[in-house]
Amino acid sequence: MGYAESMHAPTDRPGDTPPRRGTTAIGAFLSSDRVSPEQQLSLLRLIIDSVPDSIIVHNTAGKIAFFNEGACELLGYSRERMTDLRPFGWIAPEMMNGAAGRLERILHEGQLGFPSAVIRNDGSVIPTDVLTRRLDTPEGPLLVSVIRDVSERMEAQRELEFLAYHDPLTGLWNRTAFDERLKIAIADTRRHGDILGLAYIDLDHFKPVNDQYGHQAGDVVLIALGSRMVASVREQDMVARLGGDEFVILLPRMTSAAEFEPLAIRLLDAIDDPISVGDATCSITATIGFALFDHDHDDPRSLLVKSDVAMYVAKRDGAHPWLEWTPEMGLSVS
Repeated sequence: MGYAESMHAPTDRPGDTPPRRGTTAIGAFLSSDRVSPEQQLSLLRLIIDSVPDSIIVHNTAGKIAFFNEGACELLGYSRERMTDLRPFGWIAPEMMNGAAGRLERILHEGQLGFPSAVIRNDGSVIPTDVLTRRLDTPEGPLLVSVIRDVSERMEAQRELEFLAYHDPLTGLWNRTAFDERLKIAIADTRRHGDILGLAYIDLDHFKPVNDQYGHQAGDVVLIALGSRMVASVREQDMVARLGGDEFVILLPRMTSAAEFEPLAIRLLDAIDDPISVGDATCSITATIGFALFDHDHDDPRSLLVKSDVAMYVAKRDGAHPWLEWTPEMGLSVS
């Protein structure tokens, strides 16, 4: 009887004791005295190769003793090349730190799960989760590592984190991220005695853009203006979109309020530059309110209110495209 036939041949004979509960067809096949060791090994190889995760069995020195097809696919090597890999040659170099400690734990505790990364044949690095177990043999311990590619999961996680802290349209920081960063910036300012500033930017007459050209054109304008604002500030500054046509810029570690004027000029010039939307050209202006953090009286809310009030006063009088908050302006829009 051939291998394929033996897999499908009936095993029950009259008078046989029924297999105990939990015995599988594969288990019955492997335990049959009609199956040669070569057939058993062949079937086991097929089963292990069908596992979607990568399996690498190696000794404590990192020399590969066994692997499945999943390992070849993950690493991008042929079976021949896999056997020629240098010890631990599939592990990304940056993950080798702490490898000795992990090996010691596995040998002592019997198994260990941990995040890691592999390096593929093409040099790319793939993040992984690894579960390694110690297998005791007459020749010494072997380590059976089950390696799972988690790149898609991590990418999905990064996307969720991005959406949690970024405006989905412009890619700028959103209100949640701004509120958190503002609290941190104020704490740092109090600790180090730095000067912290805040700019509140409101676009002028943005609604007619949507009315005349459509919301898709308005989105193009917002995206372009967001990029221009980022290009106009320092690397440590934070540009966030609060919603609609309102933006804020957090300005940590300023030298003095004198920095407001050149920043306002850069921002207003960048915003005023015409934007092409299809066959049309849009020109947008903006009004900016600035405020400095008062160590003795301000908190996150009051600093935001001050910059908002300064912006509103500038928009109302129309004589200045930007203003810095002063006590005479008060803390409410009237």
